[in-house]
Amino acid sequence: MKEGLVPFNVASRAMLPKAERKEVNYFQPEQVAAIRDALEKEPIKWRALVHLLLITGARRGEVLGLKWGKVDFEGSKIHICNSVLYSPDIGIYESTPKTPTSNRFVTLPVETMKLLKQYRAWQAQERFRLGSYYENQDFIFAQDTGKPMHPDSVTDWLKKFSKRHDLPHINAHAFRHTMASMLYFNGVDSVSISKRLGHAQVSTTANIYAHVMEEADQKNANILADVFLKKA
Repeated sequence: MKEGLVPFNVASRAMLPKAERKEVNYFQPEQVAAIRDALEKEPIKWRALVHLLLITGARRGEVLGLKWGKVDFEGSKIHICNSVLYSPDIGIYESTPKTPTSNRFVTLPVETMKLLKQYRAWQAQERFRLGSYYENQDFIFAQDTGKPMHPDSVTDWLKKFSKRHDLPHINAHAFRHTMASMLYFNGVDSVSISKRLGHAQVSTTANIYAHVMEEADQKNANILADVFLKKA
């Protein structure tokens, strides 16, 4: 059209199909408990990695992009400002988070900080054992060489882990949905959840978790009925 070869762009008149929004897949509390019990039998590296996926709600690449220098042990929080991705033409590479709001600080509970300290001590022993073979790039989760992990290695490990312990299918993103869902069910507002997830807009969070919010609101209604309306 710019060259004057055609009078208009026919693609501009195309009717786009409406995208069907799927309900988010999240684990129930009893499923999370089963996963945590199974993790106790796994290496500390994977225990820490899966624990962070659940507690932070971070994307897979964001967890793999975490570095020790961005962990505030005194303030009990981490700075998510890096992501590890993969593409066939580039390979494994580092990138900035998905959106400006994805660059965020996430507060962590005492239990998580304790686990990270234990894991850091284990990793230090491994680095000493491997010597010059280990190229320290400050990644919390790295290959045996110290280089960043392939994102698909997390997916592969979770698949084998679920089969090993007779658990339902597990993917990394389900932990993100689980964290958000549990916060909604416990009365946390959309703005706070959106910030923790690193969404660019609160409306994005509300749209993704509309069904979960509806379920949570029904639960709230039942609680209010129990408190105010039912006779002892």
